[in-house]
Amino acid sequence: MTGKDSGLFVRLKKDFPSLKSVHCLAHKLELAVHNSLKCVTGCNHFEHFISKLYTMYHQSTKNARLLSEAASAVHISLLKIGKIFTIRWVASSYSTVQAVWKDFPALAQQMRAASEDRMYTDAEQKKYTGMLNRLTSTGFVTDLATMRYVLQELKSLSLKLQKRSTSLTDASRDIRLTMEVLDAMKTHGGMSMREAKESLMEGTFKGVALKESTEKVNQLQFFQAVIDNLSSRLPDSELTKSLKPLDPHNWPKTRDELILYGEKEIHELAKDLGEPTREAVEDFRSWKLQEDQSGKTLRRLIVASQTYLATSAECERGFSSMNDTASKTRNRLRVRSLSAVLFVDINAPPLEMFDPKPFVLSWLKEGHCPSTAKKAGKETKNKREDRPLWSIMC
Repeated sequence: MTGKDSGLFVRLKKDFPSLKSVHCLAHKLELAVHNSLKCVTGCNHFEHFISKLYTMYHQSTKNARLLSEAASAVHISLLKIGKIFTIRWVASSYSTVQAVWKDFPALAQQMRAASEDRMYTDAEQKKYTGMLNRLTSTGFVTDLATMRYVLQELKSLSLKLQKRSTSLTDASRDIRLTMEVLDAMKTHGGMSMREAKESLMEGTFKGVALKESTEKVNQLQFFQAVIDNLSSRLPDSELTKSLKPLDPHNWPKTRDELILYGEKEIHELAKDLGEPTREAVEDFRSWKLQEDQSGKTLRRLIVASQTYLATSAECERGFSSMNDTASKTRNRLRVRSLSAVLFVDINAPPLEMFDPKPFVLSWLKEGHCPSTAKKAGKETKNKREDRPLWSIMC
């Protein structure tokens, strides 16, 4: 789509010269996460073990049932363990790590019971014993806490980027904030990391005894790898830099710095959009120095800046809606009808906010019959003869 010679953007730009291309920041975030995992060698051990847990309980209904029984025995609500670090969003990986964190007592109890169950073969018992030793090691709990905290921050960032109201300047601010938080947590640690540290001092985690071992994931190295990849994969583009002056959060605090701030960027933005450059700069100057936002050219630039979305999440929502609408049982919808249904599905307000009365009245005014109207045609009379026995049976 973004090829230099014959990509979709190049072809569209021939007809729309003012068109700008924005690489989906949510996808770039996923690439940054995967690059970070490759930089830290211990991450592959963690990923491999979580994948084994997923295989153990996803492919065997017996193991899933035994895990559910173990969760009931320790009085916890079982969360589903999924795949980790796949092609899905980072929120999916966080859900998996969160499930292992919450299900930890049930996992330990089920593995311990399986390792002592004579119904299993010696090889299966040894497998469960090895899994239990890995699960209840202090190193794994430390790695789990590190991954849980980092993925929680990245999940929050990913969800912010996918919001419909998130602009490019909002996305840039959220990315910088996440990098600052991760940098601070390199030394102070997150809540889950502190909780794990306190548990390690007691020798237990969620009531399960732990065994001493070294962690596989170097925390400082992993944090720094995530920060470096976020910085290299998600820098401010030229378009984002030109839009930043339209966000008052980026304005300097002192008036001396504010006088000429952003005028070059506003000039370039107005030129790209075909707006009067001098009027745009004057309107922007009146806004930042006199708090006058009534300039017509300035308002057009602000509206145009809101059309640059940070991610392609809206397109993904459209594809999902189309798959739900144009299903196998509704595959004869015409393009016009499908387009109308998709427009309502994507852009309409929630059902509780919908007032059907105006549409029903307009439907009736056009001559359509309501559902309570009598059916057209000759009315059929069904003659029946009452029987004395009916009074007893009714």
